Amino acid sequence: MSMVKSPLPKKLGRPMSCDAVETRTRLLAEARRSFANNGFDATTNREIAVAVGITTGAIYHYFPSKLDLYVAVYAEVQELVYSAFEKASKDEGSFVEKFSAILDSLIELNVADSSLTSFVVGVAGESQRHPELLVAIKPFRARSNKFLQRLCQEAVANGQIHSDVSVAALEDMINVLLSGLARFSTVTSDNERGVQVIAALKHLIAGTAVLAPAAR
Repeated sequence: MSMVKSPLPKKLGRPMSCDAVETRTRLLAEARRSFANNGFDATTNREIAVAVGITTGAIYHYFPSKLDLYVAVYAEVQELVYSAFEKASKDEGSFVEKFSAILDSLIELNVADSSLTSFVVGVAGESQRHPELLVAIKPFRARSNKFLQRLCQEAVANGQIHSDVSVAALEDMINVLLSGLARFSTVTSDNERGVQVIAALKHLIAGTAVLAPAAR
């Protein structure tokens, strides 16, 4: 009579060495640039390995598949972006001040590394072409959702938003603005234009973009 063996329990791994952590960080950075510039399909382990200075096979030590690598990049981008947004808006008072600080942070992130914005812009298209990506990244979308929900709920609760505007509508509006700005930045590749657009948007949300007609 044959016996089915139970899978052996997984052994707890040792903490990654400093070199391993640094290599993983560089892998994520290079993969992000490749996914942003070339797309999911055209990105290859060989290209990433050459950029990082390791063998192609060594990548599998960190990420079992390209899908795993993409998800890790997505999770890291979410953490980088929304940690920056939280830090920028933490000490601001009103919704307008908080959102203005978030917009300034968006500029800083794009100037520091435009692949962050380009990667984010590409996620929607990649998810349509590869539904498995959408499923895999879904758990990590909570990072952005929680931040925006908290921002909007606080603004509404503090009476800073018109009563006709719901929390959900405000959250959707912010998502539209942020994604639109990211796409604009990627299409134009012109940081100065991005700065000017955000300056105009800050006037708009503050109610100072449109001047009252001169008295006749």
